[in-house]
Amino acid sequence: MTDGEIVRLEIGASQRLSVALAAMHGLACAMPWVTALPPIYALPATLVIAASLRHTLRGEARRVAPDSIVEIHLHPDCRCEFVTRAGISGEAALLGTSFVAPYLTILNLQPLEGRWARHVVILPDAVNREIFRKLRVVLKWRCGKPSEEA
Repeated sequence: MTDGEIVRLEIGASQRLSVALAAMHGLACAMPWVTALPPIYALPATLVIAASLRHTLRGEARRVAPDSIVEIHLHPDCRCEFVTRAGISGEAALLGTSFVAPYLTILNLQPLEGRWARHVVILPDAVNREIFRKLRVVLKWRCGKPSEEA
């Protein structure tokens, strides 16, 4: 950890997220066909859903896309730094809409340089267990209390 940093989390691939995304997209692919949509509409809808699966698997589950966030540095003032697979780093504000639970954490980040928020889905099988616990504690009790499991 660097000076002033309270959590440094490296995020890897998540098998659980891959399976969940594949299952959800598979069900979505079946919908145009079971609703008796004409094939001229069902086939393009299926192709778009398949492209969505490829995009989300590469970016969120396997983290092999160049813009995938693979490292988070959380500072005491709840400011975040992130590093992408391509080695590009940036600073971001942690949004209060982030979600914290033992089985899933979603960080919603607003980059200081940029217009669009970034979202980081973290499941326990993609990170070091102890650092993940520490991140959840810090997010819940120190950083504006993001949304949490009811």
